[in-house]
Amino acid sequence: MARPVPLHIAPANAPTRQAGGLGAPGRVAHVHAQTRRGLVVAAGFTLLAIVTGIAGVGDGWWLPLHLFVVGGLLSAISAATQMFAVIWSAAPSPPSYVAGAQRWALAAGAIALVVGRETDQTWLFVGGAATVVAAMLAVASILARVRGRAVTDRFKPAIEAYVGAVAAGTVGMSLGTVLGTDRAGDQAAELRGVHLALNVFGLVGLVIAGSLPYFTATQVRSKMSARATPTAMRVTFLVLAASTAVAAAGQAFDRPGVVAGGLISYALGLLVLATMLPVYAASRIRWAGPRVLQLMTGMAWWVAMTVALALAGLRGADDRTILRALVIGGFAQILVASLAYLGPVLRGGGHLQLTAGFAITRSWVSLAAGNTAALSALAGHGSILAVVLAVWLSDIAVRAGRLLATTRSRDRV
Repeated sequence: MARPVPLHIAPANAPTRQAGGLGAPGRVAHVHAQTRRGLVVAAGFTLLAIVTGIAGVGDGWWLPLHLFVVGGLLSAISAATQMFAVIWSAAPSPPSYVAGAQRWALAAGAIALVVGRETDQTWLFVGGAATVVAAMLAVASILARVRGRAVTDRFKPAIEAYVGAVAAGTVGMSLGTVLGTDRAGDQAAELRGVHLALNVFGLVGLVIAGSLPYFTATQVRSKMSARATPTAMRVTFLVLAASTAVAAAGQAFDRPGVVAGGLISYALGLLVLATMLPVYAASRIRWAGPRVLQLMTGMAWWVAMTVALALAGLRGADDRTILRALVIGGFAQILVASLAYLGPVLRGGGHLQLTAGFAITRSWVSLAAGNTAALSALAGHGSILAVVLAVWLSDIAVRAGRLLATTRSRDRV
């Protein structure tokens, strides 16, 4: 096994250095405990989204899509960004009551939002949406405080990207509330486009982009690329944010050419970001296996579907199948690949347990199912998509169960 490097996310029971320039004491164990709870919530929403998608619950794909994005992705984003910010910057972790209040406010808001929309209870929908926005603003406040207390400056670009992502998301989610209450009038189509651009490419996209230069190295215990300098990352993140703003403005003023320009620029920014990722040696790829391949294919789907959305907008074509493929092939695969690494790390237990955990989450089935599901979504084959999602869900559930079972068995010894 390769020797860990400084950016590696330490196991949950790893000792931490004392404060005074070398990091707040106990911050790793403390933030890992908070992250475990957040990722359990994210996993619950993700499983619920897959089940409702397979069963065809609700009107079209709105319900499973928002269960996954609002409940699953935002819970994962909230937990992971706080963890990465604390560990990478060596700042103190937020108090448990603050992290817990934010986590459960987001979960409650997501449930209220989808239930209110599906039952035509406008007050519940609006209340849920407002709670989700407040919970994400709380994340931004926590991250800003962590950045202000950072010991290590090298990782500040990621925290800045996270805060910018939340800013874009709060505007996008607020517009989504207007759409959900049917108060957009003749501007509904334009507002939907702005809502999607700010949430998909601003909120979710900037968080993933801000993490990738660091986390792709962590995934295989490699050093970061020398090309990933703080200046280069800040410029790239700024390009992605500006491209999102251009695409959103084009949507607002019904200018397909402007939208396409923003999305193409965004895709080019992602390709530039890819050049900042480490070049893996064959031995490291073999060690990480399907986990890192799924991360990379998820990024490939992200770039490809961004370009496809730009072209669909120019032709005036329906973008729903492309969005499903982007969410499933891009964001869901990146999330699953990340959890396949973070799950064994967060359960702790020492290096032997860590190695055993990585073996449990090493899944070629997940890699195949994720990409097949994305292809099925893009082709509009609903029945095939349902079957493949069921296979993917079963594989994730079995491996998560094994990971939890071995954790409980270890705790009893």
